[in-house]
Amino acid sequence: MPSLRDPDSRLSLLARGVLLVPAAVDALVRIASFRPDVCCTSGGLVALPIVLAARVARVPVYLWEGNVVPGRVNRLLAGWSQRIAATFPGSEPWLPRARTAVHGDPIRRSLLRWSAADGRRALGIATEGPVVLVSGGSQGSERINDALVAALPQILRRANVVHLAGAAGLRQAEARREALPVELRERYQVHAFLRDEMGAALAAADLVVGRAGSSSISEPLAFGKPLVLIPFGAAASGHQAANARAAVDAGAAVVIPESELDGARLAAVVAGLVDDPARLLRMAGAARAAGRPDAARAIAAELLRLGGCA
Repeated sequence: MPSLRDPDSRLSLLARGVLLVPAAVDALVRIASFRPDVCCTSGGLVALPIVLAARVARVPVYLWEGNVVPGRVNRLLAGWSQRIAATFPGSEPWLPRARTAVHGDPIRRSLLRWSAADGRRALGIATEGPVVLVSGGSQGSERINDALVAALPQILRRANVVHLAGAAGLRQAEARREALPVELRERYQVHAFLRDEMGAALAAADLVVGRAGSSSISEPLAFGKPLVLIPFGAAASGHQAANARAAVDAGAAVVIPESELDGARLAAVVAGLVDDPARLLRMAGAARAAGRPDAARAIAAELLRLGGCA
């Protein structure tokens, strides 16, 4: 389903307008059969006929918005929703204030069970020295991978690095690891991605480097981890840049624009933070204050109230 955030897909709604009515009718039939107490959605174009059917059937709608700046469809859906959960402060200009609460991004409880010591043990990270976790998101990022490969010698002299390179970037990262001097090689871990161990990596980290998607920010904040954010430059409506600004405004992050990202800049920013423990400690405190590890519980409680189930 194309996104209306995408400039190449701005005619998506018009092109699919002919499908909206039958999709809404089908959703209405299913709602009449299932008889839900509440409709919960994260929005997007695919949700439009479902939310329309829910409102026709007088089913209350709960919208969860993951970004500071909602997309066009979610702004529309917000007007039809009885309650809206925002992930970050700063969404107020786009969402109805009286019906919106900032609850954060729901995070798996299994992630949050890890402690820093348990995380280090699970990943085989030495007990001494800070840990920098670098990730380009679920599929990796070639731009971040390339910058890290160039910055590794400077960073590894100061910290252990856990690198989530993505499936496409794994071979290059592993080759770079083999080319490192032995004393640095042992401080550099490479993975395509992590599943259950992602909680271990976040708990063990002293600094997290990554994109500025909703979960890429929310999960580290829930662990109280300072961030170096590199917003995806092609993200429609600049929503990753807006998400990153929210973390910066909270005092928990610094930003490297993707247009300025290279090995030298990444090394300088990471080394500057690792070499300044007092600043890193302040940022960690701000991250803990901004983090919302109980977002799932808060959203679930509000859903139950809205559906008259509480």
